[in-house]
Amino acid sequence: MNKQPKSSQVKITNLRDIGGYQTPAGQLKTGIFFRSGELYDLSKEAADFLSHDLAIKKIFDFRRPSEIENRPDSKIAQATYENINLLSTPAQANPSLKNMVVNPQMENYMFKVYAELVLSSSAQEGFHNFLLEALSLHKPLLFHCFAGKDRTGLAAALLLKIAGVADDDIFDDYLKTNQARQKANQEILNHFADKLSSQKLKELEISLSVKADYLKYAFAQIKENFGNFDNYLISGLSLPADYQAKFQAAYLE
Repeated sequence: MNKQPKSSQVKITNLRDIGGYQTPAGQLKTGIFFRSGELYDLSKEAADFLSHDLAIKKIFDFRRPSEIENRPDSKIAQATYENINLLSTPAQANPSLKNMVVNPQMENYMFKVYAELVLSSSAQEGFHNFLLEALSLHKPLLFHCFAGKDRTGLAAALLLKIAGVADDDIFDDYLKTNQARQKANQEILNHFADKLSSQKLKELEISLSVKADYLKYAFAQIKENFGNFDNYLISGLSLPADYQAKFQAAYLE
């Protein structure tokens, strides 16, 4: 069973430890891999929690430069920061941007996002760099985007898949976002209630949630284009052939 940090005591949306899941070869270590939503304008208590309680040493920000400019991460003591822009195309719904655009067919757009996260050169290069650093760091790290649901969600799924975690647990972690973001999503919808039409509000609500079908589609894209997950790691992400074995040796106990 996945063990959670005492993140409920601080206001960091969608923060959780993805360790603790059992695999055939052992349990994924806790206290190493943390996922979250954005780290904008954190309270001192929240920043101290990341620095002292979780001992985060590296933060990976998967957002676009325009997102970061608008809502930069708070500084976390003792942690280095790296931006890895996974999506090179403009956002179609992102409340963190000043000039928000809501795609009129958000459901279809979300599937395109997941295809891009698997197939685009920016995503493949980004995941290559992230996963190599995740293997070599051996210290607590945190990765996030804006909502911590799509870019972050797929990154977490890749780490869990590499660790050998069962698909049911991978999807369980992925879908926890909907509960974890419930309050934050409602605040966003309330903020735009008098600024958007009812139809655009519905599309915005879609963009703030995850569905199992999105992650299934990403895995289907991996199978269709690379044959299997191992080939995706090697051919798609240009990782060493022994990457998965080294990751499991380092992070399973």
